[in-house]
Amino acid sequence: MISTKTQNTVVLLFCFLVVCFIVFASSHNSFFWDTVQLGSAHANYYYVNHFSELLLPIEIDSGHIPAFGIYIALLWEIFGRTLEVSHFGMLPFAFGIVIQIFQVCRKLVPEQFVGLASVLVLADPSLLSQLTLVSPDVCLLFFFLLGLNAVLENNKKWIIIAVFFLFLSSMRGMMVSFCLLSLDIFSHIDFKTTSRKIAGQLISRSLLYLPAVLLFLGYNSLHYIEKGWIGFHQDSPWAKSFERVDNFKDFLFNVGLYAWRILDFGRIGGWLIGLPLLILYKKQLLNTKTFRLLLFFTLFSMIVLPLNMLWAKNLMGYRYLIPIYLTFSLFTVTVLFSPFVNQKLKYSLSIFWVLCLIGGNFIVYPDKIAKGWDSTLAHVPYYKLRHQAIDYLDQEHINFEQVQSFFPNLASIDRIDLNGDLRSFRAYDGQRKYIFYSNIFNVSDQEYDEIHNLANYKCIKHFESQQVFIDIFEKNKP
Repeated sequence: MISTKTQNTVVLLFCFLVVCFIVFASSHNSFFWDTVQLGSAHANYYYVNHFSELLLPIEIDSGHIPAFGIYIALLWEIFGRTLEVSHFGMLPFAFGIVIQIFQVCRKLVPEQFVGLASVLVLADPSLLSQLTLVSPDVCLLFFFLLGLNAVLENNKKWIIIAVFFLFLSSMRGMMVSFCLLSLDIFSHIDFKTTSRKIAGQLISRSLLYLPAVLLFLGYNSLHYIEKGWIGFHQDSPWAKSFERVDNFKDFLFNVGLYAWRILDFGRIGGWLIGLPLLILYKKQLLNTKTFRLLLFFTLFSMIVLPLNMLWAKNLMGYRYLIPIYLTFSLFTVTVLFSPFVNQKLKYSLSIFWVLCLIGGNFIVYPDKIAKGWDSTLAHVPYYKLRHQAIDYLDQEHINFEQVQSFFPNLASIDRIDLNGDLRSFRAYDGQRKYIFYSNIFNVSDQEYDEIHNLANYKCIKHFESQQVFIDIFEKNKP
């Protein structure tokens, strides 16, 4: 009979192989979605300018500390400016995510179920999709999980390191750090002692987060002195995303959107498992200190992390919520693999959950419903189709100046593919002869209706693979 340790080792190796396959299979894929900005544009600036300036030019300055762009640029400097080098740069963080998931599962579930629990957490479609990209969120998720393990172990050195790098990753990394701080306080502060001792403990714990805070203050002070703004400004290309909702009704709409995001792409399976079992075994579970800590952290994260998104019109992106998805998955595996649940039921529900997550990658909504294409593996066929469509335009000698398109297909070909081709499509304005359209472009209803109105345009070429397609439209003669 195979020992539990051997079983877990085999599963760990399997997870490494899966992650390695995902990264290598994606190594020729172009920069996609926000990574065109946060990966390629930032890295190209530092690479071309030989790291002579720290602050980015305003047209590509997202307000974050641009550590990820600097990292990619350094890889290019050493190994060459290629898509393969960019993707392989994600491998250390991808492997780190696997290790950290295994480590945290060891703290939450019995040893015999660590491997299975880890697979269920790792199988989240949005996490796997990010692993196909050159994405700063891969780094953020690694340091988030590293920080979570460090807090649960009360490893002060690793808390300092994890939080520092979370601050380097993005402003969302700072929000994640705040959630880790809450768990740290809840775990390690004795609130039953005197006020003086509580204050001393709080000061002692806060020193662990001081290097990250000093980093934030230092960078943003410099940024404000040089640029005159922090985070974003009114003339920013992303200013519309930060516009506040107009009324309470729109706020409630965002709440509903948030609920949809955390259930979407098959994640509803985890909710259908976790909540009924929690209700059934709540008395037994709440007697466990580790579970109480995890319950607090899950609820706190689900409330605090989306706060800066709910008030804005266009910040409810799927990838922004991946720390919440992972936290709830950890919560659910803790409930599912608790000693109170029947063993056959554990395996049956695990199969149901993993099938939901796999099936979540095949969910594609109608064209007029915006989707988080960078957060599902359903987007993967797009890269090949895009190259086929570009080849078609070249074969037909269609000038890019006459071709309109949409985000994320508006940057130069070189910025997306790192191939030296400086041509780019024009943003849609209805004035040019051709349109490069794909269902992975989240266009407005008005734009969609204009494009698909037979009185305006006709489709002259269609490319399709699985559930992704690209159409080349030609404007009808007046």
